[in-house]
Amino acid sequence: MRTFAVILLSMIILATVSACANSHVEKASMLSGEVSQQQVLTKHKSFKNSYQAFNVSEGDMAAVNAWPDDLHIDVYFGTWCHDSQREVPRFLKLVAENTQLSTRLIALDYEKSEPNGSAKSHAIKYTPTFVVYQNNKEIGRIVERPKVSIAADISAML
Repeated sequence: MRTFAVILLSMIILATVSACANSHVEKASMLSGEVSQQQVLTKHKSFKNSYQAFNVSEGDMAAVNAWPDDLHIDVYFGTWCHDSQREVPRFLKLVAENTQLSTRLIALDYEKSEPNGSAKSHAIKYTPTFVVYQNNKEIGRIVERPKVSIAADISAML
């Protein structure tokens, strides 16, 4: 029993030290503020891998290409957030199908803030948050994960 306790304690200490070491590396590479798709995919392997693994369905491709030209989408996300690592690459691959679509990527720190204060002024509490605008008026949001899919949820807002 004592041996088990020593092994368990050793594993907990090792996990804690490892987590601290990893958070230092992660924080050093954390993006903050308005960023480009290239920055996200180049600096964060998890985003790149998710982007490459995602296949756009014909239905989603048709939906994205049918979106109006006056649509704009702001994406608030964290490079440290597992939901962002899953959803943002999917979004980027979808919007690659419609080059007329206006988008903005805003990377947030752990406190969900960034240098320009845009996240605070838009009351962003969870990541990722996709804020969808039509004619410069907010028409809806996708928070953390879509109900159906990003393409279907945005199409339902129109």
